[in-house]
Amino acid sequence: MEALERAFAENPLTLEDFPGFFLEATGHEPYPWQEALLRRVVREGWPEAVAVPTGAGKTMVLAVALFLMALDPKAHRRVVYVVNRRLVVDQAHEVALGLKERLEEALARPSGEATPLVRAARRLAALGGGKPLEVVRLRGGVPRPRPTLQDPARPAVVLATVDMAGSRLLFRGYGVPRGLLPVEGALFGTDALYLLDEAHLEAPFLATLEAVAGLPGPWGRPGVRAVALTATPEGLGRGGIFRLGEADARHPRLGRILTASRRVWLRESPSRRRGKDLVAHALRLGEELGGPVAVVANRVGRALEVYRELGRAFPGRALLLTGRMRPRERDLNFARTRALQERLNRGEVAFVVATQALEVGADLDFAGMVTELADLSALKQRLGRVNRRGQRERAEVVVLGERETEAKEARPYLPEALQATWAWLAGLGAEGGVDLSPEALAQRMEAQPPPSEAFGRPRPPMPFLEAFLPLLAHTDPLVPLDPGPFLHGLERAAPEVEVVWRADLPETAEEVEAYLEAAPPGPKEGVRLPLYAVRAWLQGGAADLADLEGQEEEALRPGPPREGKAFRFDGEGVEEVSLRDPRLRPGDLLLVPAGFGGLSEGHWDPEAREPVPDVAEWGEERPRFLRLHPKVLAQALEDPEGAEGFGQELKERLLGAEGRREAREEVRRFLEERLSDFRAEWRPLVQAFLEGPFEVWPWGEGWGYGGYVLRLRQENPLYGSGRPEALEAHSRKVAEAVEDFARRLGLDPGVRAPFRRSALWHDLGKQDPRMQFWFLLSAGEAVDPSSRPLAKSGTRLTRKELERLRKEAGYPLGQRHEHVAARPLLGSHPLEAHLVATHHGRGRPLPAPSPDAPGFSVPLWAPWASWPGPPYGESAHGLERLESGYLENFLGLLKGMGPWGLAYGEALLRLADYLASGGEA
Repeated sequence: MEALERAFAENPLTLEDFPGFFLEATGHEPYPWQEALLRRVVREGWPEAVAVPTGAGKTMVLAVALFLMALDPKAHRRVVYVVNRRLVVDQAHEVALGLKERLEEALARPSGEATPLVRAARRLAALGGGKPLEVVRLRGGVPRPRPTLQDPARPAVVLATVDMAGSRLLFRGYGVPRGLLPVEGALFGTDALYLLDEAHLEAPFLATLEAVAGLPGPWGRPGVRAVALTATPEGLGRGGIFRLGEADARHPRLGRILTASRRVWLRESPSRRRGKDLVAHALRLGEELGGPVAVVANRVGRALEVYRELGRAFPGRALLLTGRMRPRERDLNFARTRALQERLNRGEVAFVVATQALEVGADLDFAGMVTELADLSALKQRLGRVNRRGQRERAEVVVLGERETEAKEARPYLPEALQATWAWLAGLGAEGGVDLSPEALAQRMEAQPPPSEAFGRPRPPMPFLEAFLPLLAHTDPLVPLDPGPFLHGLERAAPEVEVVWRADLPETAEEVEAYLEAAPPGPKEGVRLPLYAVRAWLQGGAADLADLEGQEEEALRPGPPREGKAFRFDGEGVEEVSLRDPRLRPGDLLLVPAGFGGLSEGHWDPEAREPVPDVAEWGEERPRFLRLHPKVLAQALEDPEGAEGFGQELKERLLGAEGRREAREEVRRFLEERLSDFRAEWRPLVQAFLEGPFEVWPWGEGWGYGGYVLRLRQENPLYGSGRPEALEAHSRKVAEAVEDFARRLGLDPGVRAPFRRSALWHDLGKQDPRMQFWFLLSAGEAVDPSSRPLAKSGTRLTRKELERLRKEAGYPLGQRHEHVAARPLLGSHPLEAHLVATHHGRGRPLPAPSPDAPGFSVPLWAPWASWPGPPYGESAHGLERLESGYLENFLGLLKGMGPWGLAYGEALLRLADYLASGGEA
């Protein structure tokens, strides 16, 4: 009996175990609807939509999905939780992390314990290779040479915005290096259950998911399933909607939430004085209700205006909450939602000023709210933040707007939507105050249905035609297919870029590329912004924004041009950006000097001119790097004026160091001696960094950085574990890893054989004597003759140093070892030929020509590999020619397996290779 079967047999689990599992995992019993949903899914599959009111536990559908994974190994292994609000991605991430922590705690309990959570954790860990759950939040940062998930069999929850998840699904991942596009496409396009929070906001993406969901999954695994989670199902217009039942209304806790009183008042407020009216009503409600008040504006600029006014009236007791906020400041301000709610309850925070970021999933409870008029879908969400737990005797909402709204003032909503919403609320008597508890609101909408215009006009989806499918799979060479219309609809929407501010940005693109290798931006540094707004900002202008993904472009305000240099990075390389005519692409990472301004207390403010604090070291408990550059040291030292002298003294100390090891120890001694010079908040960070091994960058060849970067010594899956590795040992590890994946995924034994063969053959082209010489030149330590031929050199050299050694070894620039090994397999082993050829993401659908001259033979046979082809292969492989049969083989596999099925096969091998090369899986 295999380990997976044994774990499931020893830890039986049934539907009756769900209440106990839920109680242990979340701290409270499930609502009746959550139990009913699980029974419904087991009986007939997932519904098309789960329609429950705000505050009724929608996010805990995650717990239902995880229990289902433990119950049935054929269930989707990945849950992709998608929402178009960045703040809500963070809050759903908290929920997922909490579930992961409870599972890991349960897994560590003594073997004699067998509660429902313990048994579920053991079953999930058997599926996950020892770990019950992986949780990943996609929030940007520099493109890195690693996939979102490293184990395709492990249960996982991925939390992302529409752009982050959708672009990956369609093989055009924003910010994803080109070579990883097929792996990301496989992870997001197979074995994936999509939960779309408030899906009516992203109907075009839902339509795309439903089209993909109609395709079969590969090798017995499921494909994609999309489930809309919504309190506003009116705009979906689809059947198969799961709703609350009578038992939910009778439930003591949920029933209290459903009947929680919220008195809503409709008040006229001209646009020219809207900001002052928002402040005045907020101050009044705060005084009358004696509890926290939320102020919701439709645009970031107005939210900033209101926040500043309330901040002057109540210093330190107002918070600003927008999705256009840098994660570092967002973490400092809001930390965990529970902690913020406690601050609200204690009165430490009296006002939270917000944009649309507050609408979806924000688990915050207010006594009162002042909001601008929005369409009815958005307004329902905003009401859900007031008396959310049903524990307040009095709660009030003031809605400010106009009966007639001009298009310019209505954005991002349609004027007719605002007018229809105003008229419907007025018809309910809201001008004199009306109670709209969740239950009362539902009853009034049924008795007096709002006009369809009140919900806004849904954006027409992009027809997902079968003709697009082959084009999606063409990732090298890449067919430039814009995923935007498939995510946000046919109407023109604004794609986004991510902006990162650095104080020590070098002056040339070549130096920035080397700098990024040493100090890559992390997920807490960047702000995702509409491309058009960033372009205008670079040129000196400004645009006011709504806080939604995929919105139309806005009017711009001109301003004085900026001075300095900015650079774009797309995962392939770095280019300088002209400030007069910025050429940016969707998904780009834009690096700008901190002196450009653009943030105010961490929030996007295009008119802010103060230098932006550089927060690169603050992404994790132990930073990945530490920059000893005068402009960074000016922030880090108690005496900013001493930054130049500090840097100069370090440089003089390093001048006498011989070699990397001595330089490293000299830096360690210097920082330990000068630790007291750092500001108090920096000292623990510096100490934490010095606890482990690090490297000094740059070393050897000088470049124009003007300082040093200390970077952690980490295993790099591109080069191995830091030690040379034999080809045979590496290939066998890859074979074992891919077989382990296949077993835990439940793939039939007959299906596994091509993957094992591909694993043994994938690196045979590295036996090229020129490549072996290159490995020997770059090896991090002496190579044992018995280890040859090598699969990895274990080098820790820079790209520049590796390029110099490649030239010395005579290995042709651009030569692909995998294509040399794939050529002899084409006739006899079509799938294996494809898997070998594409295991670095190249040649989909056609490889680049070999730069080598004809006539050079590469050894391919190995005694341990059961190689079926000739002992030597041509370095000039010729696979780019039509008569080679490569393109025909690719198209045949694509037709039979579909773009996601084919990519899934590639991903199994590539993730096994990643694991065997030192990546954590």
